[in-house]
Amino acid sequence: MDNMNKDVVYIEPEDDITDIIARVKNAKEKLVALVPPKKIGVLRSAVNTKLIAKAGKSADKVIVIVTTDPALMKLAAAAQIPVAKTLQSRPKLPSEIIEETVEPGEQVIDEKDFSDEAKGNTADTNSSNTTSTAKVVKSASSEKPDQSFSSDDIEKDSKKPKDDKANKKGLIPTLEKYRKWVIIGGVAFVGLVVFLIWAFVFAPAVDIDVAIRTTANNFSEEVSFVTEKGKENVAGGTFLLEEKKVEKSSSQEFTATGQKDIGEKASGNLKITAHITSKDGLTVPSGSTFTTGGLSFTGNKEVVFTVSEADGAKCLANILLGKGCDMDATMPVTANEPGDKYNIPANSSWISSVANVTAKNEAALSGGTTNIVTVVSQQDYDNAKNKLENAGREDGKTELLKEFGDDMTIIESSLEISTSDPKSTPGVGEEVKSGVTPKIEATTTYKMFAVNKTTISDYVKSKAEKTLASDQKIYAVDTPFFENFSKKDDKITAKLKTSTQTGPKVNEEDIMEKSKGKKIGEVKSILKSISGVSSVSIKPSFPWVGSVPDDPNKISIELKVEE
Repeated sequence: MDNMNKDVVYIEPEDDITDIIARVKNAKEKLVALVPPKKIGVLRSAVNTKLIAKAGKSADKVIVIVTTDPALMKLAAAAQIPVAKTLQSRPKLPSEIIEETVEPGEQVIDEKDFSDEAKGNTADTNSSNTTSTAKVVKSASSEKPDQSFSSDDIEKDSKKPKDDKANKKGLIPTLEKYRKWVIIGGVAFVGLVVFLIWAFVFAPAVDIDVAIRTTANNFSEEVSFVTEKGKENVAGGTFLLEEKKVEKSSSQEFTATGQKDIGEKASGNLKITAHITSKDGLTVPSGSTFTTGGLSFTGNKEVVFTVSEADGAKCLANILLGKGCDMDATMPVTANEPGDKYNIPANSSWISSVANVTAKNEAALSGGTTNIVTVVSQQDYDNAKNKLENAGREDGKTELLKEFGDDMTIIESSLEISTSDPKSTPGVGEEVKSGVTPKIEATTTYKMFAVNKTTISDYVKSKAEKTLASDQKIYAVDTPFFENFSKKDDKITAKLKTSTQTGPKVNEEDIMEKSKGKKIGEVKSILKSISGVSSVSIKPSFPWVGSVPDDPNKISIELKVEE
């Protein structure tokens, strides 16, 4: 290429594609040699190399890129641009370039290492360009320049039909298009290896469920309880009671059925006669009762009969003779109940609550009126109270049960319900006004006891194991319950009842040793042959797991009582 007239364009690292295209178009010679710097920068783009090729074609220039960079050589060939390794060597046509490496003896050096001769050859053609920081030259040990050829030869090569064998295979054979698949294949292979290691080393695990044939045995023992922590004795059958309380305010409406006369009470005066038998006289106290025809009146004041010589000499004499004497007085009275039936005309048939006293009313007793109203009776109150307690009983019990945890056995027969001072509105004996519905309200306390399940189970096992044969064991304790719960004189007792499931001794350690490292089918046969084992179920962690692992940590064993 040194025998041909050409312009040499040195590409600066800071040049962009527009600068390069402008310098190609402004070149005087038809043949333009582009010398890139060490870091090819802007030319490391297939688009830019194609733009340079297009610019050269439109300006009727023949472009040659001077480089030994394999990547840039491939890009140039793809853009139909010839490549020369040095300014003195023969350019390679695009059809001749097949993924080359730098030939021995050629290198990229700085511009200060170029010979004066090389600089002289390019002085005229590069006068309008700035000097580059790097050029491509032959080293001291390079071979003679290859035979040069003209720009016409380069143009002919670029116009060769593109359906020849070389073009059909691609100008630059490369593995770039297969890189993605190579990476994907590599990742997939590594993933497969990791999966296989996990699947056959870490993943295998089995769950072994062994059903044991057992016998139910009833258990019943009298036990006692304490409410103070620290005084329990589980081994001796004395358990600590845990108490829970719930208070609920509730009300209950009811219907009043009582009747009451709230009319006026009749009143008047009675003439009372006292038969005196002692010189001490006689006293009729206030509140004394006088009755006639079933109607009762009460005396409103105290009446005192006295005997003295001044005013009762004759009476005193009769008393001394043992005959006694009669004395009269007036007693104001009021009917015990309202009602017009207490309006009594003059009447002498009265009975007195005071001995030796008779009475009669010389004038009518009057003023009594009748006014019957509905009131709350004692029976109404008692019935409403019972309904109030029963209505909230289940709700209170349900709420109380929620206070206990799942670790407690509740003694339902210990339920205590107490209602404090139920208040009725209106009160007992009070009138129920029109439009008013009587209601009773109270605060009810619900109280219940429970015992820790674990302590009960421990007690049952310790008692039941004493009756078992040496080759038997307890597999389960059924749900316990208490009967005949009683509190007497600070002594709390009940009867504990439950049942135990007992069977032959089969332990997890024996099953583990008989199963490790063996095929699943073999393990089933071995375990089923154990006395007392009714069935065996082995569940592998994954379908491909066919053996029981050797690692005990990957074997889960559960002994179940056959139902």
